[in-house]
Amino acid sequence: MLASIGHGAVVIGLAVSLFAAAASILAGRSADAGLAAAGRRAVYATWILSLVACAAMAVSLLNHDFSILYVARNNATTTPPFYSFISLWAALEGSILFWTFLLTGWSSLLLYRYRSVHAELMPWATATLALVAAFFFSVMTWPSDPFVSVTPVTTEGNGPNALLQNHPFMGLHPPLLYLGYTGLALPFALTVAALVTRRLDAGWLRVIRRWTLGPWIFLTAGIVAGAWWSYEVLGWGGYWAWDPVENAALLPWLTATAFIHSAIVAERGRSLRTWTAILVVTTFTLTLLGTFLTRSGVVESVHSFTQSAIGAWFLGGVLASLVFGSALILWRLPDLAGSGPPPALVSRESAFLLNNLLFSGLAFAVLFGTLYPLVVEALGGERLSVGAPWFDRVSAPFFAALLFLLGVGPALPWGSVSWPDLRDRFVVPAVAGAGLMVLGVVAGVRGPAPLVTLGLAGFSGALLIGEVVRAAAGRARSTGERPLRAAWGVATRNRRRYGGYLAHVGVLVAAIAVAVSATGAVEATAVLAPGESTRLAAYTVTHDRLVQEPLAADPRVFETRAELAVSGPQAAHVSPALRDYPNSVTPIATPSVLTSAAEDFYLTLLAYDPESGAITIRLFINPLVAWIWVGGAVVVLGAAFAIWPQRRLAAATVIAVDG
Repeated sequence: MLASIGHGAVVIGLAVSLFAAAASILAGRSADAGLAAAGRRAVYATWILSLVACAAMAVSLLNHDFSILYVARNNATTTPPFYSFISLWAALEGSILFWTFLLTGWSSLLLYRYRSVHAELMPWATATLALVAAFFFSVMTWPSDPFVSVTPVTTEGNGPNALLQNHPFMGLHPPLLYLGYTGLALPFALTVAALVTRRLDAGWLRVIRRWTLGPWIFLTAGIVAGAWWSYEVLGWGGYWAWDPVENAALLPWLTATAFIHSAIVAERGRSLRTWTAILVVTTFTLTLLGTFLTRSGVVESVHSFTQSAIGAWFLGGVLASLVFGSALILWRLPDLAGSGPPPALVSRESAFLLNNLLFSGLAFAVLFGTLYPLVVEALGGERLSVGAPWFDRVSAPFFAALLFLLGVGPALPWGSVSWPDLRDRFVVPAVAGAGLMVLGVVAGVRGPAPLVTLGLAGFSGALLIGEVVRAAAGRARSTGERPLRAAWGVATRNRRRYGGYLAHVGVLVAAIAVAVSATGAVEATAVLAPGESTRLAAYTVTHDRLVQEPLAADPRVFETRAELAVSGPQAAHVSPALRDYPNSVTPIATPSVLTSAAEDFYLTLLAYDPESGAITIRLFINPLVAWIWVGGAVVVLGAAFAIWPQRRLAAATVIAVDG
């Protein structure tokens, strides 16, 4: 019954999406408000239909309805309810269903928000979003039907992928990424509408920039959450491995970040509008490419949880969006082309242009390293991979230059700058950067990479702080406010600018943490019998006993854990473990991580002897890792502050005063 309801909702969703597209195209050509409203309401209906389908699948998972093939493959009677529910996005068919629910939700939100404005643009945006939704409903109707029935019905299922039921973070990481991916369809649709209608003014840029920042926040949070999940679950002591699927998430983030900055310049004049449109089309295409890489099984990755026949469909989608978007841009090139003079060599415009070149160059390098093995293999060559050392060497100069521009760009004025002004703005930050490098050496940081990162971060951070202090001091002089109140007043009157500064500070914090943790980590491997101890730096680890028993939450999972006593800067009893899942040929590591502001003490159980109780463990001391997550949170907070509606705070202030 639920399978029929879910499949019916998907098929009707496809028909309604096609109707929405057709009605909206006719509305765009005829300026018929009735047809435009019909197209908009049809998109609302697709969201309700995808919600019905998601609910049918979620209930089937929670009820262990093994008459549905997806449930039989990704659930078991012993799977805890939480992991049963999040199995909705644990494999291909369910993740496409969840993806469609989020896409139609974003689309409905946009269309409801602008239901009575932008009358010329919205029918074309509606048609584009409806066609994208129709693509995903088509995938679910034919090659990736989540509601395929199976007979005979088994009494027990296979269970979720072992890696996906080993940490509750799987309930957070994929939804955040999907919210980012699907939301980036909105700026694409608005850009298509602007190109078709030739409404390529600053208003178009303001709208798409706002609707890019929201998905960008979710994509940023999803990438950071994914790194955290990798660190806490996989047991290798790291958080980023330049895995092809990790790169697939990073690529649209890089181009979307470039777009957010280029739009600032384009809003002020007619320059960079062609480039901005290209970035929007590229970003959306990269989200489809990322789905192709993640779900087609063409790449070897710890994140490739499935192999399927959807590769050709998504490859077709990638080519269609690329060709269609490029053709539209070429068609409207005369309207997009700028006519103003080139910016001064040392100016904020030039800094933003260089910023765009760096982001785009980095995106191209990551794309090349990710796709090169696929192309070589497709041409009949040997099977190969591009590893982390290559990505580290290639990306390091880009990241260093971007760190420099993080502070320099906002500190430079629009137009041009005089040498005395430049000197006044940059001397103190340069001293601060040098001072932070010296402090790093005193604290034991070694190696050019982390020291250069400290210097650049100190320089850029001082520039950003200087900008805020100058603006707050000016407001304090003119209003008589206290410094902190003046700083808050400055920030809330221009939240886009100062939210951006806060996001930049978050990037600087994360960059320092990444550079120091990547180069300053120490590790050791030890074999311990019960009662024996080993040391790593100031930590002592004593092996108390080896325990083997079924997992309380899921008796089909057998856990072997080493109970250890840790003494040193962080003292605790910990239990790193290996878990044997019925559907996994290898045990899944469950590391123990002790975290402080200075460092993480990370322990992984590698092997054990059940007869003697002896264990082999790997120990890591990873400095400053916690600050990577803090930096990521600050980036998200800064971006959220930047797009928070001004009038809400104004209204709140009025209410507070009245109260």
